[in-house]
Amino acid sequence: MKSSRRLLWIISYHHACNDGTLMALVALLPIFVKDFDLTYYEVGLLGSGLLITVVVQYAIGRFADRMFSRYLLELGAALMGLSFLLMLMVNNFEGLFLAVISMRVGGAFYHPVGTSWITREYAGPYLETALGIQSGVGNFGVIIALATSGFIGDMFTWRAPCILWAVLNLSAVLLGTLLVREGMIKTRVVRKEAATSSRVTLGKMMFLIVPIVSGGALYQITAYFGPINLARTLDWNAGSADLIFALWIGIGTVTSYYFGALSARVGKYRLLWIGYLVSLVAAIILSLTTDWRLIAPTLLVFGAFLFVTYPALFSLVTELTGEEERGTAFGILFGFQLGGGAVSVYVCGFIGDHIKNHVYLFLFAGALAAASLITITLWETHIKKLVKNC
Repeated sequence: MKSSRRLLWIISYHHACNDGTLMALVALLPIFVKDFDLTYYEVGLLGSGLLITVVVQYAIGRFADRMFSRYLLELGAALMGLSFLLMLMVNNFEGLFLAVISMRVGGAFYHPVGTSWITREYAGPYLETALGIQSGVGNFGVIIALATSGFIGDMFTWRAPCILWAVLNLSAVLLGTLLVREGMIKTRVVRKEAATSSRVTLGKMMFLIVPIVSGGALYQITAYFGPINLARTLDWNAGSADLIFALWIGIGTVTSYYFGALSARVGKYRLLWIGYLVSLVAAIILSLTTDWRLIAPTLLVFGAFLFVTYPALFSLVTELTGEEERGTAFGILFGFQLGGGAVSVYVCGFIGDHIKNHVYLFLFAGALAAASLITITLWETHIKKLVKNC
């Protein structure tokens, strides 16, 4: 049991480094906007780099179903670390965009490999707790990145956070290589071909696609444009603007850790419904004001409920799919989630530049939350027939 817990925490540390590195890039955007004179459209292009992750992680998920390897996580972390070192040589938007593409390729490894690994390794009563822990640790990495990167960037230039997160990713490679022993791993997936086609796997998940897309869009729109709006509207520095949104992720981290207990008491399906209802209300409030006295409590409630929707979706997908197709399933899940976020950020960048009103950015996010509520309500009976213990 001790070695099993160590494995969970090492996989989760990879999650923290992966998501933290991606968020560090987002946290530095207010500085990049000033130093590189970026437009909202160019910010949207950087966000659309997530589409690279969408394509690559699907391929990685399929590969993991055919021939699982513990070193896939190390390979992804190494690419992330090297990409941030590459950013040290960047001095224009084009160079920044190329570095972001490289980083997105590295970021494609964790979710289909790490999440599916956990669902295979901890199948049984401990699964929802394990999913909550890996989500919470990943969110913790995001908090650290969002709460510190802007301040460090303001104090020492934006290159300092790049060095920090490069070192953290390379440390994940070292820890994973040295501390994970073959005897600790129960998962053994070795096939020449996946047992289940992608079309069949997607068919099992199709009822959750709208909530999956909306969850990614709500996260990305808020993370990308929330701090920039405060920096531009209220003339906040990057660190202060990032910090208030770190509170949003911070409360989400706490609730993610308790997902297992919340699911047992409320039910994962009901948690999804509440999460998107709160997200809809929060998006409307964020579209109407930039007053931090209203934004701070709104973000706390928003984060508390949005972030439990992620392990809830992971758990539902786990119950809908077989172990032999789990890598593909999570490749598809995160493909729609990140793809939805990427497209939404691009659309919002276009809106921000052409309409010149940040209100519409969060109204767009609110419309997606409303679509998820409608979808969950319409398919409630059918989904509950397909999955257990909802």
